[in-house]
Parts: sequence; structure tokens; C-alpha cells
Amino acid sequence: MSRKIERQIRYNMTTDIGEQEDYRYKYIFFIINEPREIHRIRERIWKEMEPIVGLSEISEGLIKNSRGLHYRLFSFSTSKGEIENSQKIYDVHNDGRFTKDRNLQDKMTDGLSLWING
Repeated sequence: MSRKIERQIRYNMTTDIGEQEDYRYKYIFFIINEPREIHRIRERIWKEMEPIVGLSEISEGLIKNSRGLHYRLFSFSTSKGEIENSQKIYDVHNDGRFTKDRNLQDKMTDGLSLWING
């Protein structure tokens, strides 16, 4: 029996320790939701984390057997070293659907099966 795919946001952050780096924090986000909601969530992420540079769309697609859920993986750099108010991005009452995940890597496409295979 397959497990149910949950709507969620996972992210990771790495730091470039170069002294001249203005946008030293690189974030990678992985979102599972309906396409329209993914778009809204991304807009809120960008607003909360601005200014951002170097937006990179890494992977996106439909999740099989999920009743229409999609995923999107993207990254960007910013001068902000932390997400100050995650509830402005995705208010899910701290039930673990917005979480930092150190396993999430930039350029990670094969490893996504951990989250998108039911």
C-alpha cells in the first residue's frame, strides 16, 4: 500500500563565507501542493526573503497518484540568514509541513523520490 503524499514545504540554507558576498545565503525550496497554490507560496517566499538574486528553477512536475498535486524545486540567494516569519509564507499551525531539511540539496533531482513517491 502506498503512503499518502502530503502538501508541504521543505527548505535548506547554505552560507557562502566570502567576505565580499552581499547575498551570501543560498536557499533551496521544495514545495508540494496544487499548481495555483505553489505559485502563491513562491510569491510569499520571495516577498519574505527579498532582496533575492540568482533564482534557479531546478525541477517541477506532477506527482503520480496524488490527486493532482505537483512539486517544484527552486533556489535563490539572499542577504537574509533566516526565515523570520514562516507563518507569512505557509500558515499550517506548526504541524511539520514547513520544515528545514538538511538532506535537501541544490541540483537534487533523483533524490526527490523520497518525497514524491507514495
